[in-house]
Amino acid sequence: MIDLGALRSLIAVRDHGSIVRAAAALDFTPSAISQQIKKLERQSRSPMLERVGRGVILTERGRLLAERGSMLLADLEQVENLAVGGAEELRGTFRIAAFSTASRGIVAPLLARLRTSAPDLEITVVESDPRETVTLVERGGADLAIVHDWNTIPLDVPVTLERHLLLVDEADVLLPWDHRLSLRESVAPMDLLHERWVSTAAGTICHEWLVHMFAMHGARPDIRYFDGSYSTHIAMVEHGAAVALVPRLGREMLPPHVRALPVVDPTPQRRVSSLWRTASQDNPARQHVQRELERLHPAS
Repeated sequence: MIDLGALRSLIAVRDHGSIVRAAAALDFTPSAISQQIKKLERQSRSPMLERVGRGVILTERGRLLAERGSMLLADLEQVENLAVGGAEELRGTFRIAAFSTASRGIVAPLLARLRTSAPDLEITVVESDPRETVTLVERGGADLAIVHDWNTIPLDVPVTLERHLLLVDEADVLLPWDHRLSLRESVAPMDLLHERWVSTAAGTICHEWLVHMFAMHGARPDIRYFDGSYSTHIAMVEHGAAVALVPRLGREMLPPHVRALPVVDPTPQRRVSSLWRTASQDNPARQHVQRELERLHPAS
């Protein structure tokens, strides 16, 4: 019989493009992942991986096995959910993936509630960019995720996943207190065309929204600095090095010399949602965590 752990390792290598990244995603060592892949190769008498440059890709046999294996694991999850569906106690490990500001603004208060309502449920949390998170949940690397997408840049969510809107978050432009626009009630992108910006890394959803916000006016922001931490963005604004677009969710208290101004034309809004596999629809732990999320955000 095929080893399910080895199958998960193969799927992780397919999704992450290398043994090292697959090991990090599954919280294993690269050596352990390699051993799992070799186990599959011995069982099938066929190679599962082939090297391409410094990375690896799946052979055709490996690709087919990973594709069918994903469906098998989803079916197995449904069977397991049916088996424990009548259980009154919530036990075991439950894995949550979230972007950083959601970890502060949503997951932290959620964990406080779960300590009381499900004390025997072991919760783990990992930070992940929304696009990576979709794949992580789809492939079984997380049981539930908190993701976001901006009002004009939708997140591509496959039909195998369910999604529930939790809240709508807005982002403000942060300016130094002595900036020429700091006393205004709001600002538009074209007011800030010649400013230096700090942003998250190119390719992230937040970076794309900042670029898109100016592109709607036929312009492009002058982004000089890149950092994944909004705390760093705030520090750069405080010292007059740049301006920044920072969401309100999970935002720390601003220093006295930093002003937050609403943005118009357009107003940057992002939808914050929970995400889970359709196959886990009847999972009692997943249902309980989702209910607690909705109690924290009842207006959605």
